[in-house]
Amino acid sequence: MVKKVSIWLTLEPLLYSGPKHLAEISRELKKAHTTVRKQLAMFEKMGLVEKKKKGRQTFYRLKRIPLIIDYLTIIEKERLIRKCKKELVLKEIAQHLHSFHNPILVFGSAVNSIKKARDVDLLVVGKFNRREVEILERKLNLKFHVINVKSLKEINESLKKEITKKHLIIQGSEELIKWMIS
Repeated sequence: MVKKVSIWLTLEPLLYSGPKHLAEISRELKKAHTTVRKQLAMFEKMGLVEKKKKGRQTFYRLKRIPLIIDYLTIIEKERLIRKCKKELVLKEIAQHLHSFHNPILVFGSAVNSIKKARDVDLLVVGKFNRREVEILERKLNLKFHVINVKSLKEINESLKKEITKKHLIIQGSEELIKWMIS
């Protein structure tokens, strides 16, 4: 089961970008070209990925099909689980934030490493109890920078691009993914 779920991560470099060359995808995944090519071929047969040849180069991109949100949700959840296994502080943050009923994501430098980040950037959509974040700050001795909006429409394009590049969705995957790909 774990092997099947982790194969979804092959699509991670294509999530919120345009077409990418096989070498670029392989480099980002730190996997051999042949492995990545086989996995992308499987996704192409499933109708999730399309490839285009430009001369001798092959570029891949995600197809915009109705089920893409469901597939992207799987990938986002797998990313969160993988990161939480590597960083126990992130796991604690994710577990605490799951008590909220809002779409929430972590973005910025904390996505790469909670330990190296000066603060943890959080996007929270809707009303929430700020005291819960303060409790988490004291417990983990971390500073949280919370951006709280009533609606995702309030976020300007430059912040949206920053969030889309580097994020981990804690909850509300479908709503946040639809916003990022719109």
